[in-house]
Amino acid sequence: MAKLNEAGYGREGSGLEMDIVSNPSGAFLPSNQEKLEWKFRADLERKHGLVFNSLYTFTNVPLGRFQNWLVASGNYENYFREIKESFNPCAIEGLMCRSLLSVGWDGRLYDCDFNQAAGLPLGGKETHITSLEGPPEKGSSIATGEHCFSCAAGSGFT
Repeated sequence: MAKLNEAGYGREGSGLEMDIVSNPSGAFLPSNQEKLEWKFRADLERKHGLVFNSLYTFTNVPLGRFQNWLVASGNYENYFREIKESFNPCAIEGLMCRSLLSVGWDGRLYDCDFNQAAGLPLGGKETHITSLEGPPEKGSSIATGEHCFSCAAGSGFT
């Protein structure tokens, strides 16, 4: 990151953005994004002379290895309850599934990376990239699952 700062990234007025992403390493939601950004900013500059533009904190999505760990450690149900109780309707507008597509290695389309991991195809229907004539119409269906609560918890995922 020091080389990126030397090239101007993260430096005020350079026009070159450098953002940092953080997610907790356990069965709990991230801390308040604004407070954590202040701490990261102070610690990274003091310890390493690093500067950045923004910090984004994300909730861990209970899929794959993380889901397996949650189940094996007995944390799955409590974690899901915490995610659901932290639902933030203000986060819905900025979710990636509302404006981006995820393309699998085989050309299959998904509403987001997490739906791809969960095997939920675009709008709930198998669609290959070669069949698209343009972007999905605004208001098209989005496949959802319980993991979607993760993206709408706290500050939101995207």
